[in-house]
Amino acid sequence: MKTAFRFRSGTFVAVFIAALGIVLLLVFSKAASDGIIRGLDYSVKMLVPSLFPFMLLSSFMIRSGASDSIGKMLSFMVKKLFCLPGEAAAAIFLSFTGGFPAGASCVKALYQRKKLSSVQAEQMMMFCVCSGPAFLITGVGTILMHNTVSGVILYSAQLISGIILGIISGRIYKGSESPLGSQADEKNLNHKEGIGDSFILACSDAAGSVLGLTAMVAAFNMIISVCSELGIPKLLGGLIGLLSGDEYIADKAFVILTEVTSACNEAVNSGCPLWVISLAVGFGGLCVHFQIFSILGNIKINKKRFFVFRAMNAFLSSVIVYTVCRFRQDTAEVFAQSGAVRAEVSSVSAVGACALIIMSIVFVLSIRRNGARRY
Repeated sequence: MKTAFRFRSGTFVAVFIAALGIVLLLVFSKAASDGIIRGLDYSVKMLVPSLFPFMLLSSFMIRSGASDSIGKMLSFMVKKLFCLPGEAAAAIFLSFTGGFPAGASCVKALYQRKKLSSVQAEQMMMFCVCSGPAFLITGVGTILMHNTVSGVILYSAQLISGIILGIISGRIYKGSESPLGSQADEKNLNHKEGIGDSFILACSDAAGSVLGLTAMVAAFNMIISVCSELGIPKLLGGLIGLLSGDEYIADKAFVILTEVTSACNEAVNSGCPLWVISLAVGFGGLCVHFQIFSILGNIKINKKRFFVFRAMNAFLSSVIVYTVCRFRQDTAEVFAQSGAVRAEVSSVSAVGACALIIMSIVFVLSIRRNGARRY
């Protein structure tokens, strides 16, 4: 009876959402189409040129076996820093260099090869969610901001934050054990193609990944556009503005929570400071999170803890960017002929971010692994 009730409840919610979506699309058809066009435009100008080459390279490294060599070189550091087996080294490296989807894909591949347990896979997803250099340096820095140095700062902050969270997660999950997964055909998964075949298949993998990302970005931009017509972003922004006291976060709160590409575009176009972009990229947005959950499939992770780590990553990376920008600003004021240097940060935001980081770390450390409920 309970199972039937849950099924009917889930079906009712799905029907309600579908019916509401149809009504909203009919009423706000212009806004929906504008959102889709905007999402496709972002994808063509930013995602495809910045992510496709790195996705191609990441897939080629895995298929050709080059990632295994990288894993052997970095295995000692991975065991000491993150309390993970050496086989996880290549996945961590690719998650920090390949961008958001790469980490989840690599973790699933390792789990299917029975190189990781379900607990270790969950641990890796606490920090192997990083925007890569392709998107931040090429896409945001060079293409969007016309300032490659800003892209380097953003990526460096993500990298440092990811390593710190990896160390924290290693201490939380240390000693937790579960059976190695999964039921996949290990013989086929361990098969390595030749260089030519690896390149051809990697092109197909990258094309499929970019196409999926493009569809998700278009869909979420449609949702953002329709929600804007309903006044939801202003309502949420007003509430967050009262809590944070920061106009930048309040103004971009909804788009930061939903889709990272749109958040970066709007933040740059409206002249937001660099730390706001880092905040958006560090969180990743629900669009990225849904992609990750979809890729992981039957690998269960504690979603409450996942979102806590996403929040920690957002605030930690924004504080790092704040610090770097403050240092660069002070240096510019010393050597500039005129003292008019635009301030890119506010002390209130930095203090608040630090406080949130501390509270988040305390919260995560207080969760007992064995008693934590899975969602």
